[in-house]
Parts: sequence; structure tokens; C-alpha cells
Amino acid sequence: MAMDRRSFLKASSFSLATASLGGMASLLTSIKSQANENSDYKALVCLFFYGGMDNHDTVIPYDSQSYNRWADIRKTLLAQQSSPRLKENLLPLSPLNAAQFGGRKFALPQELSGIHNLFQTGNAAIIGNVGPLIEPTNANSFEEDIVKLPPRLFSHNDQQATWMSGATEGAKYGWAGLYADAIASKNSSGSNTFTNITTGGGELFLTGKNTTPYQVSGGRALSLDIIDETEQESFAAHLSEHFRSEYLQGESLLQQDMVNKIRDSFDANKQYNSATGSDPLFNTQFPATGLGSQLKSVTQSIAAREQLNTNRQVFIVAMGGFDTHSGQASTLPKLQTQIDEGVVAFYQAITELGLQNDVTLFTASDFGRTLATNGDGTDHGWGSHHFVIGGGVQGQQILGDIPIADFGHALDAGSGRLIPTQSIDQYAAALGHWFGVDQNDIDNIFPNLTNLGPTPNIFG
Repeated sequence: MAMDRRSFLKASSFSLATASLGGMASLLTSIKSQANENSDYKALVCLFFYGGMDNHDTVIPYDSQSYNRWADIRKTLLAQQSSPRLKENLLPLSPLNAAQFGGRKFALPQELSGIHNLFQTGNAAIIGNVGPLIEPTNANSFEEDIVKLPPRLFSHNDQQATWMSGATEGAKYGWAGLYADAIASKNSSGSNTFTNITTGGGELFLTGKNTTPYQVSGGRALSLDIIDETEQESFAAHLSEHFRSEYLQGESLLQQDMVNKIRDSFDANKQYNSATGSDPLFNTQFPATGLGSQLKSVTQSIAAREQLNTNRQVFIVAMGGFDTHSGQASTLPKLQTQIDEGVVAFYQAITELGLQNDVTLFTASDFGRTLATNGDGTDHGWGSHHFVIGGGVQGQQILGDIPIADFGHALDAGSGRLIPTQSIDQYAAALGHWFGVDQNDIDNIFPNLTNLGPTPNIFG
């Protein structure tokens, strides 16, 4: 069905400020006619959980002593769940490095059965107790205020920005954007228009000094091909001239620059839709959820990497709803089911494309949550546990630490808020090494690395 004029103009006015202009600083200076072989292709996919996903209800203690203590602390939540986290319902993990935990064991909830299988088969790892740090910290140095602490801990907006950029709200550049700046020479075209793509916000994460996020909604970029040109050909042509400012030359360099950027944005959108709009190169069916739709869009972009002339890409997809101060017993299991279904479909599709070793998905979130409950939910925490998934991952391992599920220990900042033992910087640096970023660039992006020790051995 053709789109009516009012609907189109309403959509275009919004999209020009977002999807079309999202990549305008990265001009499409050349489009190669020949296909790129992409023998060195790599992609990072960040799955961000807005609100702070509960780490204590994701990687769950499983040995009897630890589980019993955890279940006692969380009894008010467990009593409210329609599918309680009974020990017999959990999915035990068998990490290859289990010896480092001194007999303590761990499990995932049944809602994460697909990720559990990826872990057990060596295609996923868990990064334990990650969060923002400036220097190593413990409960004593935290309480005595004798250590440098990241600013504005436990604040949603500030910690989202810290995860994405290393700085609080108001930061200008994200570490994935700076990575794209650093590896620009590895991309085959003269442009990095399609290097960093967002399907769910998080533009800060993808913004570099020379890189701007390209925005996709529903798997498409705004283009005039959404109009049925067989019925409204003249209308489409008129709009094309209008939005591309065909007759405007600009009375100043600034005006002309804006005109050129708008034209380049339309050209980029047309190229993107042409590259991704053909029959899909994979048969995997994605779940009919917001996350499923986003991950399908990412897969379509990756499948079109040759037409988009890119050897390196970073994506961010996102889910909300994790700020579970209340209703956690009913809310979190449903969210975890969506995560599991989406991630499993994505890994299957990437495997169909033969790129399972070249694409790495990793999770991130504002922060973890308290071990203590408030009766109906949990409150803002600090350190959290995350997943890294891909064929290139040194899988079936828990890298880092999983502190004990109790209060008053050396990594408890109060109420079971975990003091991180690995920083975001270390986590991101490990991903950057795999992605092909030089060590000097990584050191410049993360100057606190010298205080924090080695990066986790995610890729062996």
C-alpha cells in the first residue's frame, strides 16, 4: 500500500533528524562498484540492558551452601515467582576453570537455557564482576574513602554514559566510536558511514571524533523507496528533489556543507536499503520481539557487508525494563526469556553465514543490583556479570570473579552491591584487541588501564 503524503512527511521530518542525519558527518565519498572480499571482517555487537540487570539472579550460586544462603536472602522474591528459582530448576554450569572457585558452583536460570547451551559447548563465556573502576578497590578502601572512585555511582544516566564512554553524562565520545576512528584504515571504502550502526539508541557509544553512528529502524533507513512509485512516481520525484535540495546551492560554505551532507545521507540510505533489502542470506527465524527485530537488522547488515564496503563494524542493540525496584519476580524472567531467544537466533543466523568466529556479541548494563531485596525488587548496584558470545571466544569459562552471595565481605559495598574486580576498561580493551585496535590506541582511550592490571583473556 502506498504511504499517504501526510504520514510520509511526518515520518521524514523525524527521520531526517535521526536516521538520515545520524551518519552525515561521515560523508559517503566513494562507493566501490566491485564487491569487497572482506577476508578480514570482524564485528562487535553490544547488547545493552537499560536499567541495570540483576546479576544475582543471572549467575546464581549452585553448590548447596551458597545456594541456601542466596535463597534465604532472596526468599521474598522467590516466594513471588510463578516459576521459582528452585535448585532443581536451575541449569548448572561446568566451567573449564571451575577449580579457581574452590568448590563453589554456579548455574543459570531456566529462562537462559539457550545461552547455557552456548556456554557448555564452548561458544560463550561469562565475565564476572565487571564495572567502572579507576583503581583496584575493596570494601575497606571504599568505606574509608582512601581510593579514587568513579563519579556518580548508582546513577542511571551517568553509569550508562560511563559504560559507553568512560565518562559521566555529557560525554562526547564513546569507546566504540574511538575504536572505529582507530581502525578506519581497515575498512575498504573511503567512508566509515556503515561502520557503527545503532538499532536501539546508545549513540554515545558509537560516536568518535571522525565517526558518527548510522541509525536503522525496523531494518531500514529512511528512503523515498517507501513510496509506491508506480502509483505516485511524480510525487516521489518531487520529494526527492525537495529533500535532496536539488536546486539549492547554498549562499555560504556552511549552507552548502549542510546541503551536501543531506544529499549524502539520502544516498547512504539508498545504498543501505539496496544492500539489505534483497532476499535474506539466512533462514533463521527471529523471535517477534523488539530485541529479535533489532538482532535481525544487525544480521542483515552483516550479511550485506560486501555491498556496504566495510571490514569492521560495531553495533548496539538495547532492551529496557531492567530497573526492577518492584515487580522483579514477574518482570525479570520474561526479559531473560527474550534475551535468550534473541541471542540464540542471532548466533544461529551468524553461523549460517559462516561468520560465527568473526562476530562477537557482548552484554552491558548500567550496573548490577543489590543482593538484598526491598520486598518486591532490588536496588541499584555496581559490579555485574556479563556474557560474551561467539565462535572466537575462549568459551566455557568464567573469567574474573563471582563474589560470594552474602554480606560483609571484602567486595561488598553495602547490601550486596558488588565492588568490581574487573573494570569496564579491561573488558573493552580485550574486545578491542580482538577487533584489531592497536595497543597504543587502546592505552590512549583507557588511560586508567595502567592502574588496573591485565585484560581478561576472552579470546585466548
